Amino acid sequence: MRIIHFADLHIGVENYGRPTEKGWSSRMEDFLIAFDALVDYALAEEADAVIFAGDAYKAREPSQTHQREFARRIRRLSQAGIPSFLLVGNHDLPNAEGRAHALEIYRTLDVPCVAVGDNAWFLQEGARPYVLETRAGPLQVAFLPWPQVSRFVASNPELDGMSIDQLHQAIEQKLTEHVQAQAAALDPDTPAILAAHVSINDFLVRENPGSEQWMTVGTAPTLLKSALPDGVFDYIALGHHHNNMDLQKQTPTWYSGSMQAVDFGEEGQAKGFMVLDIDPKKPAGSRVGGSGIPRLQAVPSRRFATVTVRPKADDPTPEVCEAIEKAAVADAIVRVEVMLGKPRGAKGDDGDPQLAAVQEGKLRIPEVRRLLDPAHFVAGIRTVKPRDARAILPAGVTTEGLGPLDTLDLYFKARQLDEKKRTQLRAAAEDIMRSAP
Repeated sequence: MRIIHFADLHIGVENYGRPTEKGWSSRMEDFLIAFDALVDYALAEEADAVIFAGDAYKAREPSQTHQREFARRIRRLSQAGIPSFLLVGNHDLPNAEGRAHALEIYRTLDVPCVAVGDNAWFLQEGARPYVLETRAGPLQVAFLPWPQVSRFVASNPELDGMSIDQLHQAIEQKLTEHVQAQAAALDPDTPAILAAHVSINDFLVRENPGSEQWMTVGTAPTLLKSALPDGVFDYIALGHHHNNMDLQKQTPTWYSGSMQAVDFGEEGQAKGFMVLDIDPKKPAGSRVGGSGIPRLQAVPSRRFATVTVRPKADDPTPEVCEAIEKAAVADAIVRVEVMLGKPRGAKGDDGDPQLAAVQEGKLRIPEVRRLLDPAHFVAGIRTVKPRDARAILPAGVTTEGLGPLDTLDLYFKARQLDEKKRTQLRAAAEDIMRSAP
């Protein structure tokens, strides 16, 4: 039984794109090309099931064009008889309670070979895994969609009035119970997968959060790695974080990562989807192994490249141009950072301000830009002076359309404050705003 696992497609990301003849951004084209590569692989290799672990779109309420392009590719899988399981992620949820989420249409239309995993399934069916009927036999899919805090509070009155920390702890406990209940309901004689769109509280994830930490405004409940049981499921398919990560559990547990880099926070990361083989004849918890070990199948991915130069000469232009030529920027999304005022060698000395002033005056930007013409997109040419301690958001991250609290939260992240401190400061800001006349 061959399974494909992918997540965080984020159709609609248009950062660093160019207009195309089709009327959309070249970056949207990048994401669709990657999706096409997955569907082509699934058809050519006769995959038995495709597990999507959440975040089909960038926007919570995607445009008709974005929905059409996602549906076209899901339809190809459906017509080929390959069942797809679509899990709801945080970017798939509506902006207001009562509205349909971005994947709900597939259940409404009863699209053949397509199942949707959301909170409604829990309400209607209880904590029971979904069973996909594949060409190689049944596949149990337990699942955990993105935890909607508002829905948890509405359906659990005892949570009302709790602090943010208490609320998150209570929800984390309920998420753990959901996983345990579904694990208990499994048929041990049938292959089983757990699909979850969630942030796992683990060192590996904290050290490699990827760009999703910037795309998720505010804080959200997490799940302990220990809440994912070993020896019960044959594979655990995770979505939310954009890095391809093995959580190093007894049961193969992977974040597939996004299939395209969203911004420079994912520079240099391998992009693709996970492929694994399950042997239904083996006992539960040991059906993935040997040649079936999960592996990342690469897809065409737009390269992000940061060219960092610390010039030594008074005229930095030749050194900057040489660095760009070595970086091979053709068709890449590129940014150039020129660190002015080379360090003088003393500990704690980040550079010579006088040299920086001279170098800044002699840097010939037009000459530098000509060498960047082959790039797909130039995100910027930035000069950094010694002791420039300004807090800067990552490239492509703006505060447009955000309220004061969400803007403040982005600032806290830029200052690299831990989640507990951010939560405390945000709560204090909310108190101040409520008490303001």
